Amino acid sequence: MSQSAKSVFIYGIYLVLIGLMLLFVPNLLLNLFGIEPTNEVWIRFEGILLMATAVYYFIGAKYELILILKTTAFIRFTVIVFFTAFVILELVPARIIIISVIDFLGGAWTYLMLKKEGHFARNKY
Repeated sequence: MSQSAKSVFIYGIYLVLIGLMLLFVPNLLLNLFGIEPTNEVWIRFEGILLMATAVYYFIGAKYELILILKTTAFIRFTVIVFFTAFVILELVPARIIIISVIDFLGGAWTYLMLKKEGHFARNKY
């Protein structure tokens, strides 16, 4: 497995872990970031969606699907923009930025490995 694929695979594991927390102990995670606890089912749905998304990361990594690997890197770069907007709009506490920094750094890791492996050469997907 290439380094870029490995970075996406590891990020997939991270998504599964966060997804499991949201599914089974959502308020533990919410409390860590200063978000009010909830008994609503939507947060558990989010956990399932994160785990479903992780499957795409695992498949992309396993089969070295470069387009998927590139896409995950760029998507993870955008998370910090949205989370920062949520903080500025006072929808969530500032410590939620920690998660977006993890996403950003993971995206940077994947991007740098893809670049090192030559996947941004001209005429490549």
